[in-house]
Amino acid sequence: MRRVYIACILLLALSGCEPCSNDIISELVSPDGNRKIVIFSRNCGATTGFNTQATILKKNQSLPDDGGNIFILDQGEATAEWKNNAEILVRVDSSARFFKKESALNDVTIFYQTK
Repeated sequence: MRRVYIACILLLALSGCEPCSNDIISELVSPDGNRKIVIFSRNCGATTGFNTQATILKKNQSLPDDGGNIFILDQGEATAEWKNNAEILVRVDSSARFFKKESALNDVTIFYQTK
């Protein structure tokens, strides 16, 4: 009986969870070919609105099922470009509203500019 009770509790807890997915918008490889910036939208079902996020990864890494490690914004769009191997320029719409906005990640400096 206890197993049935625990199974019911687990089923109820999991039924409210919606899986998230990342939809890649663009990938930009660094000038030296070692890293890449991935710009993507993260969809977690009806409870989340449109968003744009970015992550820096090693060139051969796949995008993890997680939020961005550079920025997360919920309004407007963003583009990025490598200025060199250690600097990224991110251009965002003037309506952009950031929830995460890193100015550096490891040895990469990130600059932001409004379009």
